[in-house]
Amino acid sequence: MSISVHDVRRRLVSVLGLTGAQASRAVDEVLDSLELEVDEFIARRHAELQAQGETNTEIFERIAEELRALRFKAPELSARQIRRRIYG
Repeated sequence: MSISVHDVRRRLVSVLGLTGAQASRAVDEVLDSLELEVDEFIARRHAELQAQGETNTEIFERIAEELRALRFKAPELSARQIRRRIYG
């Protein structure tokens, strides 16, 4: 059984009470995230968390935790390895 993107959007509107525009944005964000490579995810997430005012120490630990839960096969990275991928 295959579920279309349209079905997912409609379900988000129904279950969560989102507007059509909010549901579309949520689906687009998820799909964009699923297409990222590990280094792209790290760079993007670092920028997002910095914009929220988190410190790099907090950010690196949080990214390491998030990588363990994501759909792509990410190597186990320490906070130091994440920092090196961001800053070289």
